[in-house]
Amino acid sequence: MRSFALEEVEEDLDEPARVLQGPGVQGTAPAHGEVPDDGAHLVAAGRGPVSGGSSGGTRPGRRLSRRARGLLGAAVAAVLVLVVGGLVVGERNEAARIERVLASPGGVRSLGADVAVLWRIDPVAGGNAPDLGRWSQPTLVDGVLVVPGDPVAGYDPVTGKRLWRVAESSVPAASASRSGDQTSCSGSGPRWDRGPVVCTTSDFRPVTIFGETSEEAHLRGVEVIDPATGEVVTSRAVDGETTAATVAFTDGLATFAWGAGGQVVVTLEDLATGEVRWTRELLPDREESAVSARYLQGWPDGDGLRVEATGLSVTLDADGASVGRRAAGSWDSTLPDGGRVSMEGDGTWTVFAPDGRESFSVEGNVVPFDVTDGSVDAPLFVSDGGDVMDAAGTIARPVFSALDRRTGQTLWTGEGPLDRAVAQVGDVGVLSGAGRLWGADLATGERVWEAEGALPYGQSFTDGTDLYLVGQSGTGATRVTAISVESGQVLWATDVPELSTWTFSAGGRLVLVTDEGGLLGLG
Repeated sequence: MRSFALEEVEEDLDEPARVLQGPGVQGTAPAHGEVPDDGAHLVAAGRGPVSGGSSGGTRPGRRLSRRARGLLGAAVAAVLVLVVGGLVVGERNEAARIERVLASPGGVRSLGADVAVLWRIDPVAGGNAPDLGRWSQPTLVDGVLVVPGDPVAGYDPVTGKRLWRVAESSVPAASASRSGDQTSCSGSGPRWDRGPVVCTTSDFRPVTIFGETSEEAHLRGVEVIDPATGEVVTSRAVDGETTAATVAFTDGLATFAWGAGGQVVVTLEDLATGEVRWTRELLPDREESAVSARYLQGWPDGDGLRVEATGLSVTLDADGASVGRRAAGSWDSTLPDGGRVSMEGDGTWTVFAPDGRESFSVEGNVVPFDVTDGSVDAPLFVSDGGDVMDAAGTIARPVFSALDRRTGQTLWTGEGPLDRAVAQVGDVGVLSGAGRLWGADLATGERVWEAEGALPYGQSFTDGTDLYLVGQSGTGATRVTAISVESGQVLWATDVPELSTWTFSAGGRLVLVTDEGGLLGLG
């Protein structure tokens, strides 16, 4: 901080002539009141005359110079600038923190004990209607809550207001033999949260296998929708007998189908125009195909396109070239920061960065945080022991370790079972094991608190300060419990008189999905 010196400069002053001391007259004292250039010095208000026995009058004072007054004003202005600037920076930092929390999976705006239903979206036929026992998951794309159904509609997740609805579907009607149809929608990009929206419609037909009747889905059509306006960018019908799936990949639409000769045909089209960019034919293992039931699936796998079929497991790049084969039995999961973990058949986990690059591999059971406050440095956990008996009949004691998200380096190790890494908020990690919930210092592993009693819940959310646990109340309602991340104290618990089957966050709003398929926005 800059320092300012105040300096008296006598030559800048026209010092008035001194007045002789005497009865009824004060010494010159401009500090008490300014005197005009031609004015007379009057007796100071509230003061009596100086007695003759006095040794003298008041010590003469002098006005600050123009330069001193200027420096003093500059100093005051500088302090004000620093104070106001600090407040502005603090507000910006807080706004950035809140934005980071809301952008992370499980991030919601602060809730209070008076939490209640603010808006409601009724079940939609062909989407989340309960009559057929099927439900299509709503998805948040470019800030719009897209609800599948007939028709597809977009909503503001904060207010529940409908923004648009697809006027008329161009997907052809299903066959008469169907037992119901269903529309599913997803976004594009690595996390499926960017536009455009890709919606697929399938019809379900009854099939009988070994005397048991079940349903088989047949893809019927696909629509690409602009999430901002609800306009259908492109749409087309597909042959449900041969086409198994279609997904958004990079800025294209990938389709997986069976060829006439038993080969797998993968096609990538432009999302906006429908123009075919490339087609790739893949040959499955004939021996495995001959003895196993035929299936075909495909989905984005980091920056590649995963193809899984009977006798075939391969990953393609954005140009359709093969980039390697995956071990059988592998499984992928997306991390809160946009990265992912992949478990191979031998129990080894490979951790990938958000940009798709491989970070490290580790053995054991990887336990990522369910939700975070948006921090990129939240560690991963890996647990081991407690559930496997060796040849000698010994079960190793359960332990878990916190790993650096980028390098896999062990930060610290704890004893006991770790079932879930519930939430990361600031420097505290909320962990759960053996029915207990506790807070740990993420730098050292030290337990900073442990919750009293059991806290049953299904899902967790955070506003960056407190933790919200959502579960069933046992009385046919949904219970929301708020816990202080710093102390573990239960702040409040409120029952919402609706039974939810699943809860998610959208645009900072906590959204419940009822057992009837409706959506409820809480606040």
